[in-house]
Amino acid sequence: MSRRAARTPRPATPRRGPRARAMGSRVAMPTERTIASTTLLAFVVPALTVAALATVRPAPIEDPVRPPSTTDLRRATVVCAPALAGVESDQVSATTADPDASGTLVLRHDEDREMYLSGGEVDTLSEAGYAVLVGEDEVAPGLVAARYGEGAAAACIQPAGDQWFTGVGAGAEHTSVLELVNPDGGPAVADITVLGPDGEVEAPGLRGLTIRGQRLLRVDLAQEVPQRDELTVRVQVSRGRLAAFMVDRIDELGRGENSADWLPAQSEPRETSYLLGLGAKPGQRTLVVANGGADQARVTIRLVSPRSEFAPSGLEELVVPPASTRTLDLAKVLGSANARGVVGLRVDADQPVTATLRTLAAGDLFHAISGAPLTARAGLVLGEGPKRLVLAGAESVTDLEIVVRDGSGTELEPVLARVQPGTAVRVRLPSEARYAELDPDGVALVAAVESGPPGLAVVPLSELVLSSEVPDVRPALY
Repeated sequence: MSRRAARTPRPATPRRGPRARAMGSRVAMPTERTIASTTLLAFVVPALTVAALATVRPAPIEDPVRPPSTTDLRRATVVCAPALAGVESDQVSATTADPDASGTLVLRHDEDREMYLSGGEVDTLSEAGYAVLVGEDEVAPGLVAARYGEGAAAACIQPAGDQWFTGVGAGAEHTSVLELVNPDGGPAVADITVLGPDGEVEAPGLRGLTIRGQRLLRVDLAQEVPQRDELTVRVQVSRGRLAAFMVDRIDELGRGENSADWLPAQSEPRETSYLLGLGAKPGQRTLVVANGGADQARVTIRLVSPRSEFAPSGLEELVVPPASTRTLDLAKVLGSANARGVVGLRVDADQPVTATLRTLAAGDLFHAISGAPLTARAGLVLGEGPKRLVLAGAESVTDLEIVVRDGSGTELEPVLARVQPGTAVRVRLPSEARYAELDPDGVALVAAVESGPPGLAVVPLSELVLSSEVPDVRPALY
């Protein structure tokens, strides 16, 4: 018998006929489809996110800039220039615009000192060096101060980030020294730009000047950029705070005239400027105009008197190239019979410019600069002796009541003045007045005070700082 394993017989496969297929085969039935949970989340979560974001209102791209809010001024700082060498100008006088305010004013220098202001009085301290005056609470709003000498004067100023000095010298006979005062504890950094007749003057040593905290830095232009031409200096502060002053000096060789005064700063170039305070004595009259822009400026000059503004005959327009300084001799024009009674100049340009009229008369140096237009309350501490207020540039007929107080804070008889468009006004202030204030009530005009004789000093009026501004800060989404 064979050893081969016995095979199990396979069952016979039934023959599939039509009936067999119907009874024995499986038929594929349609099944119900389901969505996976991960797939569901992949669609639902983004949809919910978009819906949630749609409920948030983002700030519009062209949202207009919101002005800062105004709050009471609780602390004010003004800086006074050092006394002039060779000029008796050691006294610093200060007061507040509010005649009812009282409080302690701190004078900071090598050692702190205090002065007490009460009832609008003008207090005076002797300080030959620079002085930083700090007023808090009641004596902060409207804090004003100034330094006066014989034929020289300088208002104490708040630190500023951009200041222009037009008509400075860096030669042997006309020299200028820039004084930078840092009133704070930390360092400050400034960049000095010098514009000459042929464009910007290369002065790499005047870039990135660092002034230590509570220190004074003097920059002698004759050493930094020596030349005989008239110059313009722009001071831009990139870090910290600085107060800038310019000491201008004429020292003619031989037996020539010798005089010094402070040259006030201008805050910005303008297309129309009023230079007020010409005095009455004949002398050297030099108009200096600076164009800090990229385009050529064409400048025209008009004389301003109590009766009209008019263009002098024979005086052509002055063309000032970009980034340069040009001069015009006005001694003959202002010394003519037609200029009798003229109290200022109007400078019009097709590009913003800065301007200064420098006068050297009978050995006395003084400057008329482009003062900032005033639309609100403006005040100034006055020196002793005669003084006059010069007004011009009014846009409409304006009646002013000039408030004046003496050194004890007593209000004197107010001085009335009417300023009409196209004219100027020079009004005499009481000799005992030590403070003057005016309010144009929204009508723009320019004002300056002439002090003297002996000598003449011209100081432009500035608006009083009565409040502080808080910037509007808000999130991007609201």
